[in-house]
Amino acid sequence: FSSSRNVRNIISQSMTLAIASIGQTFVLLLGGIDLSIGSTISLSTVILATVSSQPQMGIPLAIFLSVFCGAMIGLINGIGVVRFRIPAMIITLSTSSIIKGISLLILPKPGGKISLTLLDFFTARFGVLTTSSILAIILYIIAFFVLHYTSFGRSIYATGNNPIHARQTGIATNRVTVIAYMVSGVLAAIAGIILSMRVFSGDALIGDSYSMDTVAAAVVGGISLVGGVGSVIGALAGAFVLGMVNNMLNMLGVYAYYQYIIKGVILVFALLIFRMKRRNRV
Repeated sequence: FSSSRNVRNIISQSMTLAIASIGQTFVLLLGGIDLSIGSTISLSTVILATVSSQPQMGIPLAIFLSVFCGAMIGLINGIGVVRFRIPAMIITLSTSSIIKGISLLILPKPGGKISLTLLDFFTARFGVLTTSSILAIILYIIAFFVLHYTSFGRSIYATGNNPIHARQTGIATNRVTVIAYMVSGVLAAIAGIILSMRVFSGDALIGDSYSMDTVAAAVVGGISLVGGVGSVIGALAGAFVLGMVNNMLNMLGVYAYYQYIIKGVILVFALLIFRMKRRNRV
């Protein structure tokens, strides 16, 4: 488990979840939730696998389309929440179903081809890190700075703590909410790009588990499901905790279905611990 090869493997396996968890953190801090992250990740792999290897289209267009689609999905989710007052769980679950259908129409079964140039770039190694790992670190630094040192970040915490009070103090809570969901969509698309480098293909169903895994990573990292409490660093720690647990279970030969049960138990315990800590503070 402690070998350098396995450490590299854990880092590589955790990158998709770590990057997607940043976006989920932005939404959870508002008191919302994004259940479309998994389908967005899948759509991103599908777009990359069907576009990046086409000579007339190329890598830049594939990346742009993936990120643009992620942003539009986030925009739809945000507008649904703030304009039409649809509960976040309902609108994001609905968009998730729509996105999954679109992905299956484009690529009914796993396949396609990832550009070798793109693969070489994202899998280039620098010690125990890869280009993907370095990208994740940069994204976390940016997210931490935005949440703690910008007015937008303070507005997210204020809105999550008390949206009515935040609105009364002049914060454009609707705009903050829409932008947060767009950030979640964009980061899910980037996570999909990273995941496609691991599987070297597109898959319309490969991201299904990530919607709840990002919630689990955030909660394990101390982020409140009711908003206003937590840090993006906690989400990173939670992603690596889940990554290490998955790695250990795989090394122990635990059957895949039991792994879902174990991750669910971990999430329940994390919620109980957070609830007890909050009760003690009160």
